[in-house]
Parts: sequence; C-alpha cells; structure tokens
Amino acid sequence: MSDSAKKFMSISVWITIVLFVIRCLIDSSGIASAINQREYFDCSYSIYGYAGEAIGATAIFMAVFNKWLWKKKPFYLLTGELPVLAKHYKGTITFVWDGVEQTRNSEIWIDQTFLNVSVKLGTNESTSNSITASIEKVNSEQQLIYTYLNTPRAELQNRSAIHYGTAMLCVDDSKKITGNYYTSRLTRGSMMFQAVE
Repeated sequence: MSDSAKKFMSISVWITIVLFVIRCLIDSSGIASAINQREYFDCSYSIYGYAGEAIGATAIFMAVFNKWLWKKKPFYLLTGELPVLAKHYKGTITFVWDGVEQTRNSEIWIDQTFLNVSVKLGTNESTSNSITASIEKVNSEQQLIYTYLNTPRAELQNRSAIHYGTAMLCVDDSKKITGNYYTSRLTRGSMMFQAVE
C-alpha cells in the first residue's frame, strides 16, 4: 500500500471516529436515558445509526478531499510532502537514435488526485499514456515514476514501433520537472519540462 493510501485511510478513520463521538455527545442525554430505562436495543440501534451517519459523512468528505481539498490549505498540511503538480508542462526530450543525439519538443499533461496520478506525453511523432504512476520518495527526492505505452503515428510505425517504457522524473520543484526514461527498445533519454502558467 502506498504512503498516500495509508495517509488516506488514517485520515478517514480519524474523521469517522471524531464525527461518531460528536454525534453521540449531541444525543448523550438520550443515550443515558435509554440505558437508565434499560432500553438497550433502542440505545444500540441509535448508536449503530450514529456510526452509519459518521461513515457516510466521512465518505462524502474524503471523496471531495481526494479530488480537490488535499491541494488547499489547511488540508495540505495533512498530506505531508506530496507535491502538487501542474496540469500542463512543455519541454524537450533528448535521446540518441541511430548514433545521433536528437532533441524533440514535447508536452506532458498530468492528472492528479491525492490517491492517483496519470501522465500523458505527446510529441509531433507519438503519444504516450501512463499504465501505472506514483509519486515516491527516492533518496530524499520526490520522484514521479511511471510506466507507459508509446504509440507512434501510424505512418511512422515501420521505423518506430509501439513500445513500453519507464520514466523517473524529479518533482521536488513542481514548476520544473526533469529526469530520464528507458524503453523496451533498449533506448533511453532525458526529459526536462517547465509548467505552463
């Protein structure tokens, strides 16, 4: 389980407990009265209902938290060191092809929630879509690590086949991300991107 998933579960559990306790305190006189009158079934039924209310409210809150709130203050303080990445970056990919170093303009689009991240990369020749992606701490550096499927334009596939790859990008500075990639064609290169304002 990823660190983000563990934090998400921990936050969910604590919010559920707090809401449940608050709901029980609101009706504490009713619960005490039911216990004093030995109406244990009614008391248990009420407490069970309060637990359901707390779980339902937490589920709604956490859905909104996962999508939007985790990026905002003060909620961002709960998320720790998870970087908030921009949606769109422009930059270059540098690689060696047929013994010649080449540089190609490229763009990356990142879709990020608290629990998930997906990456789409495009050049004038091909499009890559992430298969798996996560943000991990590697040697004290936040890295966006993802595997992808690269699909060149149809007319180019005789010289550039569809292939898989892995990219590792440093995202400590969410405005500028850099890193390397490796492919199933035994090629590799470096990438550098700047956030589009």
